[in-house]
Amino acid sequence: MPQSKTKTVVRQTAAERQSHMQERVDAARRAEKRKPARVVPYVDYKNVDPRIETALYYGFTPLASPVIITKEDKAKADELGDDAKIESSTLIPTLEEKIALFRHYSDKNLFECAQPIMYCTEFSSGNALKKKTGERRLSYEIMGSGKSVGEATLIQVAFATLKDEAHGELTLSLNSVGDRESQGRFMRELGNFYRKHIASLPVTCKTLLRKNPLALLSCEHEKCKELAEEAPKSIGFLGDESRRHFKEVLEFLEELEIPYRIDHTLLGNRAFSSETQFEIRETLAEGTVHVLCSGGRYNNLGKRLGLKREVPSVGMNLLLTRAGKEVVAPRTIRFKKPTVFFLQLGFCAKLKSLRVIEILRQVRIPLYQALNRDKLISQISSAENLRIPYSLILGQREALENSVIVRNTVSRAQETVPFAKLAEYFKRMKLG
Repeated sequence: MPQSKTKTVVRQTAAERQSHMQERVDAARRAEKRKPARVVPYVDYKNVDPRIETALYYGFTPLASPVIITKEDKAKADELGDDAKIESSTLIPTLEEKIALFRHYSDKNLFECAQPIMYCTEFSSGNALKKKTGERRLSYEIMGSGKSVGEATLIQVAFATLKDEAHGELTLSLNSVGDRESQGRFMRELGNFYRKHIASLPVTCKTLLRKNPLALLSCEHEKCKELAEEAPKSIGFLGDESRRHFKEVLEFLEELEIPYRIDHTLLGNRAFSSETQFEIRETLAEGTVHVLCSGGRYNNLGKRLGLKREVPSVGMNLLLTRAGKEVVAPRTIRFKKPTVFFLQLGFCAKLKSLRVIEILRQVRIPLYQALNRDKLISQISSAENLRIPYSLILGQREALENSVIVRNTVSRAQETVPFAKLAEYFKRMKLG
């Protein structure tokens, strides 16, 4: 009779069984991590002005309700020495608005979120813009980043939004007041200048010299106008870091082909303004000039309001008008979630990044991006957390060639695409 084969049984210890089970679990997790995330393809923003949709493509999120300026906010503004009396009909950002924004930032624990926080909102206050038919005033804020791309992003969003609303001849004016040290040097020299010419000042303006020398630069008296031309300019007192920052802002504007002029009278609010200040004006056919946008940096306000650390920020107020047209009613915007994460490597690439976003915005293709981050590892970490199926990579070489690399994060296949063909490529690949 043939002998039966004896089956050898290998007994595993409890530790070996546990190790084997853990290996299977880890392998399953790795396989799951490589898969694109299953997400709802759209996000709904309810009860918002449809004209903020442009800002969504640049990473802004609309707040569900206006930021309320309280009596306490106004009292705090007075306590901090806000001596700028801003008329309610202007777009110039006020200290009480910034205080309300920081209160919202603190109440919502936004300092625990990934920085920067980018959102658009309205203010609710008796000091808000007096609304006329067809007008709306929106605030766009980037809180938690001191990078020059912040100013460039806001200005690009403003121009794109206003052009979509068929505004005609737009002019950008900007200036830099620098950091605290820069402003201190400028204020000392400005005070010395006017004290040398105090005999030439009208009686009422001599009082202004004691209270706020900056006000003399915009005084309408003829003699004050003459002196303002000769007075020191804030841009001449910038420290090395402030000069570098402002230079980068101008480089972004030149890359975006946005014409600008330096306006030495744009000095912001002495109580909180720092670094870049800007305005966008529209010149109508009859020669009338309207200010449609006013904004600037406020890097040094956080600690003064009780925060443990500074929150470098930049924001703008934008006036959306529809003269002779029906009022735009708030509605729900259904915005498609991006399937592509935009990575940029180096300052040259960052300069061209806003161009790429605008190219795709015009064909309604959204991107996730981290333009305020310089380190590649930080950007990759954000992309991996979102588990996005495609990456758009703009490095130094691609920036010089006006092209980008489109990479499938699952298969690792990639292709180089020129800027000019990017929108067509995305449509063909059904990535938008």
